[in-house]
Amino acid sequence: MKVGDLIRFRDHNKSPQGVVLRLETLENGPHPSQPQREVAYVQWACPYTMNGHYQLCLLEVINESR
Repeated sequence: MKVGDLIRFRDHNKSPQGVVLRLETLENGPHPSQPQREVAYVQWACPYTMNGHYQLCLLEVINESR
């Protein structure tokens, strides 16, 4: 996954689409049950989905940036 990729939530057929604006590594995982620290800041095309940081394991690329 890289900046500019078009993404959606993994395992959701009709999930909103968004664009990765930046990639970051958090100092700590968001929760003990979620130790993955790599996140993407995503801007969503859907006004009902909050823009923000999402763990990479939750997302899948549907169109790579060039």
